[in-house]
Amino acid sequence: MKIGIFPGSFNPVHIGHLAIANYVAEFGGFDEIWFLITPKNPLKVVEDLMDQELRLKLIEKAIGDYPKLKTCTVEWEMPQPAYTINTLQKLRMLFPDYSFELIIGSDNWEIIHRWKDYQLILKNFKTWVYPRLGTGKIYINHPNAKMVKGAPKIEISSSVIRKAIAQDKDLRFYMPAGVYKDVIASGFFKKEEQAVEETGEQ
Repeated sequence: MKIGIFPGSFNPVHIGHLAIANYVAEFGGFDEIWFLITPKNPLKVVEDLMDQELRLKLIEKAIGDYPKLKTCTVEWEMPQPAYTINTLQKLRMLFPDYSFELIIGSDNWEIIHRWKDYQLILKNFKTWVYPRLGTGKIYINHPNAKMVKGAPKIEISSSVIRKAIAQDKDLRFYMPAGVYKDVIASGFFKKEEQAVEETGEQ
């Protein structure tokens, strides 16, 4: 099987994530796309993350019965922080009959030189780069990396959603309906705004 690994914190998952995964699954020749849910991104602050079990639940709800999208929690049992090169090697060991390829946004491609052992990733795993609005012209100069042609450019970010929820904005159409309700019910992204109110900071 040809598996696309789509890593991220998905904090929270939104329709931009789903549209990209859907597009690559249908037009990229993949059997499945796995949402690799990271317990801790080495480049992000862990305190800003929703509980990983909740993020898993939200992605599973968002995927529904679409058979080509799956979740993957292999990093949860790995030493932290889990780096992409270690994860890909672990997956290859666990599923020797599967072919794994990495899917990342152009924003991550611009900083891939900051990833641990990124040269080994590019050497051993085909990497697909999908365009993100806000990044400049992307230059891909590695034989094992390619752009995802025709991919939708949906400029929705989890950070925008988090900030909007903290400000009582209603962005229900940025996420599947059930997912949005669960995110609001969790009250997680209200914490930052509440902390500011309690301390009197502006």
